[in-house]
Amino acid sequence: SLSGCPLNAQTIKKGKISEELMTIKLKASGGIESDEEIRHLDEEIKELNESNLKIEADMMKLQTQITSMESNLKTIEEENKLIEQNNESLLKELAGLSQALISSLADIQLPQMGPISEQNFEAYVNTLTDMYSNLERDYSPECKALLESIKQAVKGIHV
Repeated sequence: SLSGCPLNAQTIKKGKISEELMTIKLKASGGIESDEEIRHLDEEIKELNESNLKIEADMMKLQTQITSMESNLKTIEEENKLIEQNNESLLKELAGLSQALISSLADIQLPQMGPISEQNFEAYVNTLTDMYSNLERDYSPECKALLESIKQAVKGIHV
């Protein structure tokens, strides 16, 4: 048996090393078969890098658009708040004018209507508007006096 012989051990080691080198060479040459395959992989990597750069540029554009839209939305929301505040103040002013008109015309009763109140305010104003729009009609002296009284009452309201 040569298992205990030191010279034999070196021969066995050399054999194992040369086998390992052959295995590595086979794996290296077997993993990539040719220069053609390497070029193909390089082209794919280049295409992927170009695609990634394009996608990143598109993402930057989208982020810019989103930021711009958010800014526009914020501006619109601020404008809407101002409009709402303006509407509220106008509604308060309208309510004040309505109350002033009701107070001024409280003692004046239109034909076929009761005294003016918040409940019949719109109908009362529509009737007045109709009467003033048709002044060329031949109203009775009572109606003419009534319209003159209303003119005087309305003149007292300051806008």
